[in-house]
Amino acid sequence: MSTQQTITLEEAIEQLTLLENQIKQLQTATAELESRLIQLSAVEEALMNIRNGAEDALVPLDSRGGVLVRASIKPLEKILVHVGLDLFVEVPHEKALKFIREERASTSKLLDAYQRELAKLTQYYAALRSAVEQSLQAGMAQTRQRQQ
Repeated sequence: MSTQQTITLEEAIEQLTLLENQIKQLQTATAELESRLIQLSAVEEALMNIRNGAEDALVPLDSRGGVLVRASIKPLEKILVHVGLDLFVEVPHEKALKFIREERASTSKLLDAYQRELAKLTQYYAALRSAVEQSLQAGMAQTRQRQQ
């Protein structure tokens, strides 16, 4: 048995506003997760490419890569990995790669969940907006009929 909930036009408009905010927040979070996935993939690729060291590497000094220095990198035996709460742990190369891959997998899983939720909210928003627009048009038609 299905039950339908009836809401007023004002409540529907208020829900639309709330949904818009939720959709914007999810879009922002989704974009951040997508950016993080790209970053993790780049880190993994870089770790694999310079495993045996590099004679002439460019190393960024800022987070945006706007300032670079040339450096020689020794073969990577141990790597410092950020584990949260501003803590770093020195681990072997393979363990660092495993850590990056696990973080990428969990980030990807979270991104999928956010995208599914975003799709549901967007669909509900479109349906509610359509219902509100139909209600407004019906109300305007009734007003015109009364005026005639």
